[in-house]
Amino acid sequence: MATILLVDDVQLFIELEKSFLQDAGYTVVTASSGEEALAILPQINPALLLLDLYMPGIDGDEVCRRMRSEDRWKTLPVIMVTAAGKEAEIRKCLDAGCDDYVTKPVQKKLLIEKVKRLLGAVKARTEERKPLTFQVQIRGEGQQLIATARDLSRNGIFLNGPASMAPGTVVELKLSPSEGRDVVLMGKVKRIQDGPDGGMGIYFIRPEGMGTKELDQMLRETADAGLTAELSEPSEALQTQLGSMEMQNSRLREENASLRQRIREMENENREFAERIVHTEEVNNNLTNLYIASSRLHSVLNRIEVIEIIQEVAINLVGAEKFALALYDKESESYRFEAGEGVTPEEFPTVETGSGLLGKVIADGEPYFQEGPVAAGSDDLQTPLAAIPLTIHDSCIGLLAIYRLFTQKDRFEEVDFQLFNMMAEHAATAIFSSNLYEASERKRQTYQGFMELLLK
Repeated sequence: MATILLVDDVQLFIELEKSFLQDAGYTVVTASSGEEALAILPQINPALLLLDLYMPGIDGDEVCRRMRSEDRWKTLPVIMVTAAGKEAEIRKCLDAGCDDYVTKPVQKKLLIEKVKRLLGAVKARTEERKPLTFQVQIRGEGQQLIATARDLSRNGIFLNGPASMAPGTVVELKLSPSEGRDVVLMGKVKRIQDGPDGGMGIYFIRPEGMGTKELDQMLRETADAGLTAELSEPSEALQTQLGSMEMQNSRLREENASLRQRIREMENENREFAERIVHTEEVNNNLTNLYIASSRLHSVLNRIEVIEIIQEVAINLVGAEKFALALYDKESESYRFEAGEGVTPEEFPTVETGSGLLGKVIADGEPYFQEGPVAAGSDDLQTPLAAIPLTIHDSCIGLLAIYRLFTQKDRFEEVDFQLFNMMAEHAATAIFSSNLYEASERKRQTYQGFMELLLK
């Protein structure tokens, strides 16, 4: 199988993505910095590069830019990995010359599909293309064009018209299926078709979730419209029969209506089944991520390392952009800031058991999740989007408060509750074990010092 060079400065994600790729049969070589990746690239000659965007030293986009400046690496497939699907980061990756990107926490199925597609292993379409016609505005390489859609899927679109943009061109598409309703997506020109029916085939570059709902709605509406048109226009032979047989006309209309209703029911059943499959895949992906994260947590006993790994998990698996980890302080009998992102020790309030929302979470031992939209985040450190107690042996030893998420999530779902709670259990166990280890080490060192004094 092909060799993939995986570059990430976070050990947790090197282990996670490496396991995904090796399970799919690929040979994986790893590097922990952009400098190391550029140094070993000629030795490895990989078939594909999986590259983290933000790293100490040289960031992933600069690595990609330097590679693309050399003829040898101009066509090497590159997938960038980002912590968020923000438009500025997407453009940063694409402008550097990457072919596609994924966001953390990485979904195994999506990553492997993108890898296979870039390595040419996907020969057939993985999503059904549906014929439709509407206007599309295209912007790329300083050009702005208007074209007509010929067909559409969740993965891409074909546009009729003069193909004036070369394959590989990054474009912004504004799809206008109906007046007053636009869907904006990023894409890349994949193929050119000449002739009277020619045009451009464009592959959508987006993480799973962004634009998916709008595309699904467009495709459903197209299918409904086509079905209605097909069933409401009987053939000429049938029109002749209906003219002379009014009773049959009534019966056929009833059957027609019943058939449409049954098809709608079947579509709803299929949609619900597909949603259950997606949910199952999310749970499986989270369990895989959690297994690797917990293995990392329980492989160390040093308290500082444990806290660092918890931070890695919060950022890269939970997708927390702003959060605080507070741990119990015996002297003050309160919970104080230990680590976090986007929050300083001076800003974070000291939490007393039972006081305020955070204190109530600690007292009850039950997690808190904000109901309703969470995309805007929270700037009130007393009122997070989520607060999860770190409990072991019925005792709360810490609290994880999350104020903003990288992911463009509308609201918390059951799969989030499961991930956060399981992650909290492993974090609490790891902190407890590291505390016990440090206490035993202090006793050992005291005993050793005492024995050395006696033996002098």
